[in-house]
Amino acid sequence: MKAGQHELMRQVEDDHWWYRVLHEQVLRVLRSAVPPGQSLLDAGCGTGGMLCLLNEWQTHGCDIAAEAVEQCRARGLVRVVVSSVHAMPYADESFEAVLSLDVLYHARVDEHLALSELRRVLKRGGLLILNVPAFDCLRGAHDVAVDGVRRYRRDRLNRLLRSHGFEVVEAHYWNAWLFLPLLLRRWFSQCAEGDLALPPKWLNALLTAGGRLDAALCRHTRIPLGSSLMVVARSCRA
Repeated sequence: MKAGQHELMRQVEDDHWWYRVLHEQVLRVLRSAVPPGQSLLDAGCGTGGMLCLLNEWQTHGCDIAAEAVEQCRARGLVRVVVSSVHAMPYADESFEAVLSLDVLYHARVDEHLALSELRRVLKRGGLLILNVPAFDCLRGAHDVAVDGVRRYRRDRLNRLLRSHGFEVVEAHYWNAWLFLPLLLRRWFSQCAEGDLALPPKWLNALLTAGGRLDAALCRHTRIPLGSSLMVVARSCRA
């Protein structure tokens, strides 16, 4: 990511509506499928916003950026290491669940190497939760700011996961309600710093409520568009 993006992420991720909605979706999946106390890895944990919400489980985190890991440790997250998702310092089948949120699309990530490594550290039948940016038409200044080089369609990501030994359990787009406004913003915005800015408190609360409703509708109705794509899969390695 470009200089300053990790610091900006740390400043906004605990309160920003988009992060709130994302984190709530991840917690919904984990609480329905992974018993408390089980081992869990956040692969590409960034500055630790998600990890801080996972107190019910035995959590570990890794990120390739030393700056991000320093931010995690400043939060009191001690089981976090500097590591690429291509070669993580964990034994085979170490975790009941692995999450990797908005990681696969980065320029420094090889999606095939990353998925092979995520499967390696997952226990047989373990749960993988991915979130990725969706639809190439939404590429814009934000992607440049965070070194994002690819966006995904559901069918392609499902095929990719199956080719790496995963069985897809759930896959849906979300943030569909803002698809058109985001499309226009990404096409015409000249902001080289990206989209990470905390809205005014009233607007942030409104967007949080709308985002929660949107995520629920997208999950239940499989609306065929959205700015993000969430996939839940299980390792089915023999």
